[in-house]
Amino acid sequence: MSGKQGLLLYTPADAERNRWFITQLCQYAESEGLSLRLCLVESGNPFIPFRQYPDTGFLINRSRFGSISEYAERSLHIPCFNSAYVTGITNYKYLTYLEMHGEHGIPMAKTQQIGRNQPLPELSYPLVAKPEDGHGGEGVALIRNEAELLRYRADFDAAHPEPTYPFLVQEPVVFGWDVRVYVLFGEIYAAVLRTSETDIRSNFSLGGHAALIKPDADMRALVQQVQEIMPLDFAGVDILRRHDGSYLLGEIEDAVGCRMLYQLTDKDPARDFIAGVARRIRNSGS
Repeated sequence: MSGKQGLLLYTPADAERNRWFITQLCQYAESEGLSLRLCLVESGNPFIPFRQYPDTGFLINRSRFGSISEYAERSLHIPCFNSAYVTGITNYKYLTYLEMHGEHGIPMAKTQQIGRNQPLPELSYPLVAKPEDGHGGEGVALIRNEAELLRYRADFDAAHPEPTYPFLVQEPVVFGWDVRVYVLFGEIYAAVLRTSETDIRSNFSLGGHAALIKPDADMRALVQQVQEIMPLDFAGVDILRRHDGSYLLGEIEDAVGCRMLYQLTDKDPARDFIAGVARRIRNSGS
């Protein structure tokens, strides 16, 4: 197998939180005949990782910087897991909305983007406000009226001094309920129902309850629609529910966390993901 030298990208903060998982990825890579080296990145500058490691033959990008994957694919012609398309779109909620709902008609909650100093559009309350690039429920808030939205906006702008940094507002769905469907190389790997009785967010990291479930036919069909548009190597597809019971795509988690899988199942996602990476490299002749 040529191209055995691989690069594993993380931001420093995420690497600190995921030290054990990183060790697992590197150990399983070695058992598959691959060498996987950790590289910490703090920006999307695409040249820095490859100047440091010019012999890189494949990239596992868990930094969420899509520009690095795009450079790796287009200029270096090396495989990326997930692809540059996935990383470049899914780490921005509004881009995901425009791509999946606007371009392809996947059902999603109506979403509007609000930039600094932009007049507020006509809105119906309550609604949910959230950062464009947030993760793990960070910055998500229930907004009941315009006064609360103006307070949210002021706090958001103070925390994000970039002049064009936007946030999003979405129509509400069933609060404290979602299903994270883990997709591994195009197949449903596991599904976890996350619920909360005390928060509109159901994130496991915020104290929500998590239970392993078997996704029903409608969930599977929605995941299949996503997969046909955007092939996923390893990612989470978050499914929300309207009050009439119909399902919506919430978001797609590129650098998906695996703590729930290790706690709720006997699966080994690090092992299975690396096995898929090695298989893809062997089959491509890289």
